[in-house]
Amino acid sequence: MDGDPGRVLVLSAPVGEGHVAAARALATRMRALWPQAEVREVEGTGRGGPRRDRFLRSSYAVTMRLAPGLYGLGYDLLVRHPRFAELCKAVAAARLGRALAPLVEAEHPDLVVSTYPMISGGLAWLRRRGRMAARTVAVVTDVAVHPFWVWRDVDETWTLLPASRTQASGIAPGADVRVAPPAVDPRFRPGDRAGTREALGLRRDAFVVLVTGGSLAFGSLGSVVDAVLAGDDGAGQVQAVVLCGRNTRLKARLDARGLPAERLTTVGWTGRVPDLLTAADLVLTTAGGMIATEALAVGTPVLFAAPIPGHGRAGAQMTADAGLALVCPRPADVTGAVRRLRADEAERERLARHAAEFGRADLDTELAALAARMG
Repeated sequence: MDGDPGRVLVLSAPVGEGHVAAARALATRMRALWPQAEVREVEGTGRGGPRRDRFLRSSYAVTMRLAPGLYGLGYDLLVRHPRFAELCKAVAAARLGRALAPLVEAEHPDLVVSTYPMISGGLAWLRRRGRMAARTVAVVTDVAVHPFWVWRDVDETWTLLPASRTQASGIAPGADVRVAPPAVDPRFRPGDRAGTREALGLRRDAFVVLVTGGSLAFGSLGSVVDAVLAGDDGAGQVQAVVLCGRNTRLKARLDARGLPAERLTTVGWTGRVPDLLTAADLVLTTAGGMIATEALAVGTPVLFAAPIPGHGRAGAQMTADAGLALVCPRPADVTGAVRRLRADEAERERLARHAAEFGRADLDTELAALAARMG
């Protein structure tokens, strides 16, 4: 095939916002890069999927909110016991493969890209049975790669860091695993911090810390906010901006504190995340995943505060080991890091420089190379 892929499917699942955001970013860039291609986005796990998607979304949200340790235990079981992981993968892949088959057969795609691990497994299942002629790509949206992310029968697996590639190759020897640029929307790029702050109504003279727990605001964000505000030693130099996402109860609790906006600003579900990341001196996240990747693409330093169990902790440590972030396991560590980074411009600049180097990789170039490999 020369030029644009003819028909492209970009598949994700609405379990958290990160998988969907990555899929939308990929589709946006594909349409700009391949104007002759027909690019279709599908959010869901295939035939009979709405009920399954609701169950996956709600069970994930409830588990992470009420019993995050249980999620961490499940993650550890998959990572530490490969045979158990392979059994779980086989069951999930068969179920998802059968559910996706009608869509694939109806669309006859030339390229299928998945940003959700179980969907990638369904594509691998179809390939093993000769029911998938399209080139398949699994895009990993987390730094830490758990077993469900990697399938030998998927043509390519895209990971975020060299350490991620090593981890993925160990899970599925023989799989074609590559390090690729992050799948983020083109709006996530370095910008004018001072001008963006003014547009958002944030203080120009403050040390602005953007606090986030992902789209569902996971983690003990109330105590994290306290730790951030304690980092200014009572001088009023720190402004905490909290992305509450879809967690309306968290927003209400923080607003009820009655703190002035120049100290604590809360933001509900918003389309201005690129601006907020640009305006911040520091992004503090309990969740990791896409929001951390987006912050790095903007060039804003990232701090992981008491990251959630499982892939959250694993990804935070791998990101820190790559020199791209700091990890603070306890609230006292958060306070100390905010104080240090507020005072130490050289360390902030070092983290920002590493972030900018990570975000400088060109996703469009990688997509063009993918099209060339298909030819």
